[in-house]
Amino acid sequence: MKCISYLTFVLCSNIFVASGRKFLIQDAHISVSHMIKAAGYPAEKHHTITTDGYILELHRIPGGRRNENLNSSTKAKEAVLVVHGIFGCSTNFLIMGPDRSLGYMLADAGYDVWLGNLRGNLHTAHLNLTRNDPKFWEYSFHEHGKYDVPALIDKVLAVTGLPRILYIGHSMGTTSLFTTLALRPEYNDKVLAFVALAPAVYLDHMKSMAQVFIKTFRISDFLRSQGIMSATLKPELQDRLVANMCSVKHPKDNICTLLLQVIAGEDLEQTDEDVTMQLMARVQPASWRQLEHFGKIALTSKFTSWEGGILGPVKPYNMSNIKVPVSLLYGENDQVAEKSQVMRLARELNTSGIVEDVRPGCSWPKFNHVDFLFAKDLGTLLNRPLLKHIRKLFNKYGLKMSIA
Repeated sequence: MKCISYLTFVLCSNIFVASGRKFLIQDAHISVSHMIKAAGYPAEKHHTITTDGYILELHRIPGGRRNENLNSSTKAKEAVLVVHGIFGCSTNFLIMGPDRSLGYMLADAGYDVWLGNLRGNLHTAHLNLTRNDPKFWEYSFHEHGKYDVPALIDKVLAVTGLPRILYIGHSMGTTSLFTTLALRPEYNDKVLAFVALAPAVYLDHMKSMAQVFIKTFRISDFLRSQGIMSATLKPELQDRLVANMCSVKHPKDNICTLLLQVIAGEDLEQTDEDVTMQLMARVQPASWRQLEHFGKIALTSKFTSWEGGILGPVKPYNMSNIKVPVSLLYGENDQVAEKSQVMRLARELNTSGIVEDVRPGCSWPKFNHVDFLFAKDLGTLLNRPLLKHIRKLFNKYGLKMSIA
């Protein structure tokens, strides 16, 4: 049986044979809405269009498992918008299931949950450009912040009729909102609080890597010259690679697990072997400029715009425009959003904004960058305490909602 695409690989029924063993992946490649409904939750799919023509899909969970028949249009509920990082999508907050993933747990806690998608992943498109057009890929998190996040926020507010929402981002999902608030400070009035999971703003510790891959060898420029316009694999090739490289159950023998550990930080104890192949097959397309823009930040040690390219002038975003209460949660062993860099961000925000909290995401010392999404004990380590924090934020900064 051939899978339709790699949009939501974990949802496909398919048997792969690798290393002489058979591995079954259940219910793959069905829609995200079906995935949510199959877990016992109500689901809606919405679209919004950015001012520069990108079509973004949002997945809404308007009620918990006990409220499947909820008519969300008549209920005034507190809304939470959750946004993914690079190579991710809305399903990052669903893949671990109802008792562990943040999307479901927020819904069960009584929130109106919106899972956003940023341009480039397979839940997005363009009014005039196809994915084969190089112009489609001319963006970084700058455009995510300038166009995408405002469009997502405005869509949630338009549908719910609420004046403000709470925003949760992971990695680049945090970078994007910081960019929004710096470039378009009017959005401070539309976000009551910002929970930044593994915030990726300062990346000094990645300077050597950026120097080698982006500046010295200019890998992305070489790939562009070969006609490869984005960090994307053909579905058939990605399926084949995942089948043959990621299906080994023991994490110490699994190439995909080891690769994630090298990039994100070693934490084999919190690696769920049953999820590794699924999440690797769900890796979403990204533009080269996204990686290059992060590289420019690493090389310059500034949260700078992309203007002029990797060698262009350094023009830092105006962080003093950020007035939303921000909670910064880091992993003690996160090798991407490294602790010292998060603390640097906290010091900067403290000079003009509101740092509500800065702390480890949990007490586990090996908690890494992807553990915020896929840790084996995600529900107990991170999300249950996080729900209490979110409740405090709504009580402190939110408007009292009457649920009629």
